Amino acid sequence: MSGSSTFDPYDWKSFYFKNTSRDEAGRLLSDSSVSIGTFLLRDSRRVGDYSLSVRESDEPGNQVRHYLIELDQLEDGKTQITIANQPFPDIPSLLNHFKIRVLDKTSLLYAYRKPILETVIGAYRFAGDQDHDLSFEAGERLEILSKTSDTWWEARNALNNVGMIPANYVVSIDQTSDRNSKTQSRSSIETGSTTGEERNSTSSNEEYYMPLLPAIARVLYDRVPNAYDPTQLRIRKNQTLNVTRKLANGMLEAELDGRKGMVPFTYIRFIRPTEKSQQNGR
Repeated sequence: MSGSSTFDPYDWKSFYFKNTSRDEAGRLLSDSSVSIGTFLLRDSRRVGDYSLSVRESDEPGNQVRHYLIELDQLEDGKTQITIANQPFPDIPSLLNHFKIRVLDKTSLLYAYRKPILETVIGAYRFAGDQDHDLSFEAGERLEILSKTSDTWWEARNALNNVGMIPANYVVSIDQTSDRNSKTQSRSSIETGSTTGEERNSTSSNEEYYMPLLPAIARVLYDRVPNAYDPTQLRIRKNQTLNVTRKLANGMLEAELDGRKGMVPFTYIRFIRPTEKSQQNGR
């Protein structure tokens, strides 16, 4: 498994392997598919500190190096982290520094991403109230990275945000596919010669209407994306977008006031032809 070609230092929890040991980190990064400059973060054996494990060489037995990241409490009550006697205010600052500078033999080039155990869809809306929670909407697609217990799982969304979600608020993609298949079969038998378009509109909720693209959509929620990710589109509630493409991860490519970017599908609702007719007739 190779790392992502770019990484967001402020999204460091998506490549933070909390309980991974030194030996396991070495095993993961020593794989032949992993490139020099690939790294991951993990807990140190010293309680409260971190370790940065980096693939630095292709030389057998000397491929991975581990750096201690110490958490220090300052006299003014603030904290800082230190690696190789260099202080930084926080982990993103450290990662940003070595993204463009050599640590020892290499810069930090690729984040080693956690493997996906399962892909799920939100059955209900979840608004997290803890810093480590990952909020999501009903119908939103999520990748499960670890199942720490029967009730709480670690997940990643289409924006690469990582956090904890309640297991009983999501269903697997396989379960969703089976359910939709059965619903469509029953609908086909009951409606006889009903057209596919009519059948879709009567058996699906309003929010799941998906027309052929390009199509016009209305923004449901304000969204201010990460300032370090220029591919994301900033949107405001009630704006109208021209959606041009849907990606496999559920994100949509859209145009707004001459700007192009990505928006999550849960933030918009496509305007039906009947709505356009009603608006034009006012």
